[in-house]
Amino acid sequence: MANELLILSRAIHFGSCLVLLAVFAVRLLIERPAADAPGARRLAAACLALAAGSGFLWLWASIAGMSDSTLRDALNLQLFTVVIQQTQPGHVWAARLAIAVLLAITLCFLPRRWAWLAGAGLAVALTGSLSWLGHAGASEEGRRSVMLAADVSHLLAASLWPTGLLPFALLLHRRIQAGELKAAYVDARRFSAMSLVAVSVIVVSGLANSYFLVGSLHAFVATDYGRLLAVKLLFFGVAASLGAWNLLVHEPRIPVSPEALAAMRYKIWIELALGGSIVAIVALLGTLAPGSSPGG
Repeated sequence: MANELLILSRAIHFGSCLVLLAVFAVRLLIERPAADAPGARRLAAACLALAAGSGFLWLWASIAGMSDSTLRDALNLQLFTVVIQQTQPGHVWAARLAIAVLLAITLCFLPRRWAWLAGAGLAVALTGSLSWLGHAGASEEGRRSVMLAADVSHLLAASLWPTGLLPFALLLHRRIQAGELKAAYVDARRFSAMSLVAVSVIVVSGLANSYFLVGSLHAFVATDYGRLLAVKLLFFGVAASLGAWNLLVHEPRIPVSPEALAAMRYKIWIELALGGSIVAIVALLGTLAPGSSPGG
């Protein structure tokens, strides 16, 4: 039961942190309007609340696993205190809690301009710090810095694409409702440029991660970790292909064809579904030892 809760809470936590950062990225890099966006603030606040709840569940399930106890027995203040004060993951969780509290204060009380700028920095810290809770954070000292750099880059790029497709799709919906085809075209051009950078970083950092965590082509087919990673790569390839189709076929026709914008939105939702599947796979990969034997 603890392992199932760990996988589920990890998936929700990764997803909510990535979407949280994506909201700030789309707001600052794509939309860039003068007016406030209460809908974006509400989405960011909802993601932050979801990240807080799932983070607690993740820590709870981890403590149950570390202490080899049931979830009921692990719900113990003394155990939580020991883990937070005396373990490296506990220190990371304490730091991430402080970041989340600061982000909540920022969203609630800072003026609009400063809330988005300061909030973006805190969202980057909250999302990037996930690397210290995974394989990179637990790696050997000699290669730890390189693995952390690759993993942080991978996470931040993934928040731009494909995760950024969610707030971008909501932005396109508002443009369609208002009949703003020209503005939608400008937004799509900006998002495409951002996505190309993100995909490039994902590919490079993903290759680095695969080198350290898998190590050989044989391990891709001979271990549970490798096979699951191969499925993740397949989903990534399909999503990237759909994104390229939108960029090359639908995007140039947006200014003169509402149908092109509708077709683009349809493929975006497919990309998002694939992105959600990738997040679920990442949550499961984090519970497997790299190079573990089949069935291990």
